[in-house]
Amino acid sequence: MKDTLRNILVGLVADLDSGNSNLNEDDTSKLVDTLKLYTDKTRRVSKYEACQFLGISRATFDNLVRDGQLPRGEHQIGFKELSWSLKDLEN
Repeated sequence: MKDTLRNILVGLVADLDSGNSNLNEDDTSKLVDTLKLYTDKTRRVSKYEACQFLGISRATFDNLVRDGQLPRGEHQIGFKELSWSLKDLEN
């Protein structure tokens, strides 16, 4: 699967470098946002997003936090709810 992803990205870069890309500004923006979503592990997420990222229910998430298998959320300035770092959730 990683080879498939690599081939797609290498092809995209080659098209961009040669000026043959058929991506418009909106498509490019969406692609950048999607790539950031999967590569920016410092990004903080809500419980809902954390559950989606891990593929578990909120009840299971709460149980894992209570048991110490997942870190407790932190309060961030400007946010009403707790948030988690994606990097912390992967460990």
